Amino acid sequence: MGQVLLCSEAFLKSATAISDNISGKYIQPAIREAQEVGLRGILGDALIDKLKDMVADGTIRDESNLAYRDLLDRCQYYLSYSAVVELIPKVSLKITGFGLAKATDEHLESVSQDERAKAEWYYQGKADSCCVALQGWILDNRDAFPELDECTCERMRSNLRSAASCGIWLGGVRGRVTIGKCRR
Repeated sequence: MGQVLLCSEAFLKSATAISDNISGKYIQPAIREAQEVGLRGILGDALIDKLKDMVADGTIRDESNLAYRDLLDRCQYYLSYSAVVELIPKVSLKITGFGLAKATDEHLESVSQDERAKAEWYYQGKADSCCVALQGWILDNRDAFPELDECTCERMRSNLRSAASCGIWLGGVRGRVTIGKCRR
């Protein structure tokens, strides 16, 4: 299967505060990374592959696939915010033949590392909020998606009990050992 993106550049630009003149050369890899790393971790391999197949062959528009279309619509904001988190470092810094450089323009002033981190944190918080809402909706409607297995649902449930995308352990249920069918 070719590269199928579940979120368009146009939606990302309309839903976020990024400039209309940012090239697809930067946007598409950011969306792809948000989709293949972030969203795949949320939906699981089988469900995201099903969505990509349905988008690729156009069956997502069929009336018999309303649950999948609703799921795809609900993924849009998560993908947009997560893509912006991926996009910020991609457009802020350039790797050149002589090393790492930052782009400047005579009419623009580059933000500090701290300001850039705050922007990433802001969009990551938005993505986390969308993720929690998306996971709750999927669990409420799991019967509509035969691709969801019990391990994927249990992973979603555990994230809903202790959701955070930071790199430190916050304690709580994530530290428990899962006993049962799903040991990963």
